[in-house]
Amino acid sequence: MLKTTQKLIHKLLDHPKYTLSFLAAVTIILGSYLPGVKMDFTIEQLFSHDDPVIERFMTFREEFAGVDNIVFLIYESDDPFSRSNLVKNRQMVDALAEIEGVESVKSLANIELFTEGGEYLLQPVYDEIPLSEDSLRDAKSRIMSSELIKNYMISEDGEVAAILVEIDRDYNEHKGRERILSEIDQIQMSVDWDWHQAGLPVIRTRYVQYMIADNVKFLLPVTFMLIALLSLLFRSLVGLVLPLMVVGMTIVWTLGFMVASGVTINIISYMIPTLLMIIGVSDSVHFLVKYFHTLKEVGHRKKALFQTVKKIGTAIFLTSITTGIGFGALSFVNIKIVKDFGIYTAVGVFFAFIITILFIPSMLMIIKRTPESKLEAYSSGFRMRIINRVILFVRAYPKQIITMGILISIIGAFGAVQMNPHSKLLEDLRPGNVLLDDMHVAEERMGAVLPIEIIIEVDDDGPFEDIQDVAVLTFLDRLSNYVSNIMKVGKVVSVSDYMKEIHRAMNDGDPAFYKIPESREMIAQYMLLYESEFESLMNMDYTKLRIAAQIKDIDSRRSTEMENEINNYILSIVPKGLTVEVTGTAFLALRTNNYLVQNLAGSFLIAFGVITVLMAFLFRSVKMALISVLPNIIPMMIMAAVLGFFQIPLRPSTAMTFAIAFGIAVDDTLHYLTRYRMELAEADRHYRQANDATLMGTGIAMMSTTTILVSGFFVLTLSEFTPTIQFGTLSAITILSALVADLTFLPALLSLVKPKIQGGRG
Repeated sequence: MLKTTQKLIHKLLDHPKYTLSFLAAVTIILGSYLPGVKMDFTIEQLFSHDDPVIERFMTFREEFAGVDNIVFLIYESDDPFSRSNLVKNRQMVDALAEIEGVESVKSLANIELFTEGGEYLLQPVYDEIPLSEDSLRDAKSRIMSSELIKNYMISEDGEVAAILVEIDRDYNEHKGRERILSEIDQIQMSVDWDWHQAGLPVIRTRYVQYMIADNVKFLLPVTFMLIALLSLLFRSLVGLVLPLMVVGMTIVWTLGFMVASGVTINIISYMIPTLLMIIGVSDSVHFLVKYFHTLKEVGHRKKALFQTVKKIGTAIFLTSITTGIGFGALSFVNIKIVKDFGIYTAVGVFFAFIITILFIPSMLMIIKRTPESKLEAYSSGFRMRIINRVILFVRAYPKQIITMGILISIIGAFGAVQMNPHSKLLEDLRPGNVLLDDMHVAEERMGAVLPIEIIIEVDDDGPFEDIQDVAVLTFLDRLSNYVSNIMKVGKVVSVSDYMKEIHRAMNDGDPAFYKIPESREMIAQYMLLYESEFESLMNMDYTKLRIAAQIKDIDSRRSTEMENEINNYILSIVPKGLTVEVTGTAFLALRTNNYLVQNLAGSFLIAFGVITVLMAFLFRSVKMALISVLPNIIPMMIMAAVLGFFQIPLRPSTAMTFAIAFGIAVDDTLHYLTRYRMELAEADRHYRQANDATLMGTGIAMMSTTTILVSGFFVLTLSEFTPTIQFGTLSAITILSALVADLTFLPALLSLVKPKIQGGRG
């Protein structure tokens, strides 16, 4: 095996142009897919498609029209019912209706209400905008008395109104929505009102725009950071350019592979290019540091490259495996976008290893002049002074260091039990974000913004023929009233609301008739006459009804309580022959959040277990496996303490940080122990001497790569998404903690335990 490896290394170094041609060909092929990169976001992407509850919800989405394509244009003016503002409103409605892809526009200016008398009860409130104040007051009174309109098109106090823009389903994809919203923005600017946009089309479009903007905000600072740190470390053009070319090719390969696999960039995977820049450059740094040191010792380029590939290649391969395991463990989560993120980031890490081990040696063989690096000046600087002080500190206080590590872990355990597993959906956006502010205005002034649904289905073998039965609509009405009275629930609309409005209008507006009609025949007649009003609230074969409600931005704990309250009430009143299911985007998203957090905890345990077994196999020692894992428990406990003591909600992004950060953090441990074993194998080396030599030999590279990783992860705090900010911050803190543990706790532990490895003696 060793001879085969050596032959492969020689072939690599003897034929660098062939290797570079191969790499160039792969880069061109995968790069050709990049124009096909697509970004999109739906809350449903976070759902598990194997969950039967989710599957039934998706079926409901296909069956009922108009549940995810309404844009709410909420506006604050001096008086929504003044003549001048109604004229502006109507002009806006006409302009909005002209936008390609807009199916309908509804507002106060063209609203239709059920009116007593006349042949057709559903009539416009304003045929023409009235001139007299009395007519304006009468129209306002009619609108404000309609329960169908309040908290939907006009606020409870009548001061804030909304224009509803329905997007044609054929245009309800990112490019179509983006164009439509852009044209809406232009029209809004023509009217000097205070505007706020809400609705799922707005959320989906803005999220994609934020993802694109985030990548620009990430990639430029990370690039400049890499240029600065690589220049400081190597002080040579080769040491700067080659690592940047490696991460550039890694990103092209990974994104091209994702597009070729039919994967769409989403709210999680959009971080992959930035992560690969941060993580992928570490391989290059370790390789070049080892190469320049070896070159100084042997004085011959090819010999130096041969020894570097031989010695550092295995270590880089193993660290790529551990990092890949951290990401790959996410593939066990049954949520497609999380699974894809884990798989394709792990693939990217593997690509980074392949490119590093093939590209850098080949380039160094082709470059005629042996590059010079100022590593000596760098090594003799403040970082080497830090390493020297660490060596003295570890020698003097090994037991105290171990005790401190245990105390930190205990404190972390206290923090862990205080972690908050309950998050809110709108917490995804950072404070001050325009969309977040708009959603809060919509929530405060119009009642609520997050949709929930209750589906009522007539059983095939039950006593009811269809939904036109009086008992069915009576049950529907009772349930609607109950839901509307639950705290944190806003607008609730169902067929029963329309039915009561029609029945009252049919009886000359008598309030006594604001109730469900008492005969099946009358119900059937109303449904036939006003079928278009009911189409979004019932299916066309009259077997299903829908209660459409909106709730405020509640956390997952309150969501579960609310869902249970509704289900318990349903069980207490539902007649035999009806099947009722509580569902909807808000409930399912929060339900999936809880499910996902639990699954991600399992993914961390998988990563922890696999890496521990890998270490045991690598070092042929269970003791060494435990030694390798113990220093990395400390940063995990520090992260748990930060989450618990600062009450950062445990959401998918924070939960997956454990597995990812552990996979990355253990890399330095692996580099340290691999070098430590080599130092112990040297003749007559003592344990303390091996520790000192290992710290001297690997400390600089470990500090350099950690500086890059920590700086890169902190760049993620520029994001518009709170989960991304928290992911970046927690990862940076964890990886920095891991470095401190590897430079202090690990050597202290080795000096006390003195593992039995060939070559070591007290």
